[in-house]
Amino acid sequence: MEKQDYGLMEEVDKMSKLKNYREFTLLCFAGALTVFCSWAGGGISLAQEQKTLLRIGSAPSGSGWYFYTSQAATIISQDLANVEITVRETGGTRENAIRMSKNELDLGFSEALVSHEAYRGIGRFKDNAIPNHRLLWNIVTGYMHWAVAQDSGIATFEDLAGKPFNPSTIGGGGEYITEKVFEVLDFKPKFHRARLSDAAEAYKDGRIVGFSYNGTLPTPIFTEAHAFRPLRLLSLKEEQVKKVEEAYPFLVRRVIPADTYAGAPEAVTVGLFLNVSANKEVPEDVVYNIVKSYWKNLPEIAKAFALAGDSKPEDSPRYATAPLHKGALKYYREIGLEIPEAAIPLEAQ
Repeated sequence: MEKQDYGLMEEVDKMSKLKNYREFTLLCFAGALTVFCSWAGGGISLAQEQKTLLRIGSAPSGSGWYFYTSQAATIISQDLANVEITVRETGGTRENAIRMSKNELDLGFSEALVSHEAYRGIGRFKDNAIPNHRLLWNIVTGYMHWAVAQDSGIATFEDLAGKPFNPSTIGGGGEYITEKVFEVLDFKPKFHRARLSDAAEAYKDGRIVGFSYNGTLPTPIFTEAHAFRPLRLLSLKEEQVKKVEEAYPFLVRRVIPADTYAGAPEAVTVGLFLNVSANKEVPEDVVYNIVKSYWKNLPEIAKAFALAGDSKPEDSPRYATAPLHKGALKYYREIGLEIPEAAIPLEAQ
């Protein structure tokens, strides 16, 4: 979508660094944004329509989440006459949070762990808190898969003790989650560090007993591995889930249904919400209209990106790991949702 800026967005970027969220006088004529003056009666009259131009950080192009962000931005922009959302390709959620803090982006594709750490200045954002980070809506969760081979004889997490197990791809969110969960629950496998594709090969040829990943259902690499060497999904006990949620509020209980992978029984696990966030300074009325438009148009967005169809408005305040934007808060209160105290931003208290 960068190519659709028609050269105007570069000037918008320069001006927005001087004054955030300035409204520019624009006229949409013949499908292009045009600013023009018309002469009449010896004077100048400016035909004008004000639009708020916003930049949303997405993910690498070609990824499913870039497609989701693009579809949502397009549909919301079409629905709201005075808002134009332009998608920017980025490296992903952490970069988006940092660029929003620098006013290089207004909105951003994010996830619960990034929001949790960025707002509080902990973990990967230690000493670099982003107090202006605000949540608009949660999209859907990933599912942590902790899989072992059926022929390994391992039936529980405790059975992993001392066994070679891949905690997920090196440097990925799944690896981070696995380390945190295993630490709090005192599971002690022998970690085999590798990229996901290499871990899958090590699993197939028996060098490791299992591997993990945070993905949607079904995750293709597990489907492939299961066909080659049947796997078993390890399941958390309910008391273990509660302990994990208490220690890490960005994780929520999830269930991988039976037969997601042929013949595999149901497994209780944890997941991580992906979300869309914003800089606090985006005007309240603009965010209110964007959030309202998103939920109104969710069926249309889900036609292009089916996973989004599982979203529910109540999950946004309920599982917020950073405060809601004041405009989003207004919308969720308007539709009668209960708002946890931690999700209410300071500016709305």
